[in-house]
Amino acid sequence: MIVSAQYQEFTDGVMRRAGVATTQEAREASTHALEALAQHLDGLDREQVASVLPPTLRDAIVGESSTPEGSTAPDLVQEMSRRASCPPERARYLLEAVLSEIVTADPALGESLRHRLPQEFAPLFAAPGQGPPPDLNAAAAEDKPRPLDPDELERALDQLENWRGSTAGISREISLPQDRQRPLLARVRAAEEELSHHVNVTHPGAELVRFEVRTRSLGSVTELDMRLAARIDEAIRAVGSGG
Repeated sequence: MIVSAQYQEFTDGVMRRAGVATTQEAREASTHALEALAQHLDGLDREQVASVLPPTLRDAIVGESSTPEGSTAPDLVQEMSRRASCPPERARYLLEAVLSEIVTADPALGESLRHRLPQEFAPLFAAPGQGPPPDLNAAAAEDKPRPLDPDELERALDQLENWRGSTAGISREISLPQDRQRPLLARVRAAEEELSHHVNVTHPGAELVRFEVRTRSLGSVTELDMRLAARIDEAIRAVGSGG
């Protein structure tokens, strides 16, 4: 749950994911994203989100009214673009940064929202894609990772611990007491930041953590995914796990 004491941690997460430099920018992005999201939620859903937000962000979602049924993910991006006064590409990036941080801070809420909203909204709850944020460093995006073929993937998986999957994506699930999940995820986030790459983290059970990696821009597993998976293995060994 995102309580007041964790507000700085939440905004720090948005800063890192969105590629903004200050807490104020992160707060503004969060406010705009919540206001835009509120347009697509009914009253009960808005109250559920508000109940886990710090007071400084709560008004952004409870004070909005929903739009008629049939609104789409592009509508949400367009609304974010209007509120944040930025291009749609940047608006989507900011939305993903804020919504994925909510999912990380409260996985149960994130799962609830993803199930209540149309399926096409689901990608917006994953952290921003690989490389630098739009409008910040477009030149760096030219160096794209290379997809692995099935044989390369099989050999690479042999070097990892308990990862499985296909060229479309790989995953690993571990059992870990809840008091050790936070330090583990902190290490994983540091690896994400260092590699400028993202892992999807879900919680199938109270003591279960599932990691999934793939390069979304290519729809395939790449060498960069394998490096991130290896770093996740290192983090798990450092923290200790039950599986």
